[in-house]
Amino acid sequence: MLPLTLCSLTAVTVADPANNAAYDSLPPAKARAAVPGHEETLAATVHAQPHDLAAALGALEACETLSDKTQPCEVVRLNGERITTGREIRAQVPEDPHPLYLWKYQQDASTVYLAGSIHVLKPSLYPLPAQVTSAFQQSDYLVLEVNTEQFAPETLQQRTMEHALLPPGQTLQSTLPEPLARRLDDRLAAYGMSLQTLAAAKPAMVMNQLVIARLMAMGYLPDYGVERHFLSLRTSQQILELESLDAQLGVLFDQPPATQVQLLADTLDMELEIEPLLADMMVAWLSGDDRRFLQLFKAQSGDSALAKAFNRALLDDRNLVMADKIRGYLSEPGSYFVLVGAAHLLGDGGIVALLSRDGIQGRRITSSDTL
Repeated sequence: MLPLTLCSLTAVTVADPANNAAYDSLPPAKARAAVPGHEETLAATVHAQPHDLAAALGALEACETLSDKTQPCEVVRLNGERITTGREIRAQVPEDPHPLYLWKYQQDASTVYLAGSIHVLKPSLYPLPAQVTSAFQQSDYLVLEVNTEQFAPETLQQRTMEHALLPPGQTLQSTLPEPLARRLDDRLAAYGMSLQTLAAAKPAMVMNQLVIARLMAMGYLPDYGVERHFLSLRTSQQILELESLDAQLGVLFDQPPATQVQLLADTLDMELEIEPLLADMMVAWLSGDDRRFLQLFKAQSGDSALAKAFNRALLDDRNLVMADKIRGYLSEPGSYFVLVGAAHLLGDGGIVALLSRDGIQGRRITSSDTL
């Protein structure tokens, strides 16, 4: 990925962190981070930053110097925007038994646990349900969409750039309609980027960077994604992958130019409205609410013909490959913890439905089950 440029902190306010009037009077870019439930004592505000991402990450860093680390800090304000906390998300998850994004398949001497992941998360959304962790601990193999751990960072960067950069002689600005380029440059500035710093990037790569920066500014961090979490817990589990790195990069960055421009425009349209939608999606994921999760996923994916075609390539086409790999695991002895993005599991084209049509029935695990 292209680097997200962060600047050093220039102004930090720790005193009186819960005073909204005092916060509102501070100059942007600003953010407040706090340990939810302890905003009066364990919170920090950073202001007068060069851009929003620096403010958000700076506020988190300042808050963590105050915290005893038993409870994580999280971003609660970003400029004038209120950010839904993990505590508020968890409060909406039913206490009664409910389905999890976890299915168990058994065939002869093989067991496959199929789990739905979120690739970036707030640290406050941990711990995960005990059943998910137990399924992982009982497995011989950790199966990821792609095993990026096998690559040195510089190799991964190089392979990504092979797909994500424009052909020689083209620039980002030359590939975009002028009104879209102006809008994009304005939003990139909020995260320390510009048309110039991303001049060699394809529109799809710029969309990716914009989404990551926006999520990080709201406190959803790649280091806390579910894949990273289980990689950090791995003991004896071997790592397998469902697809190749080049196949995944091709889907993400090698779409037709018109599709990439449309998806970038859709992202800009949705970017400033994404916070409540994302918080609702986290509630649906933790609650096992498939209908609501799919509804929200589609809402943030765009409804143009080009966006729908991209989502078919992103989900349905890859689901066929992933389901075929899982069928193979069920014919081999051993236990497998298969971790894919939660959207891959749902709908008529989802992995669960594809396996079911082949007569492979799994049992969905609930929050009251014991594994």
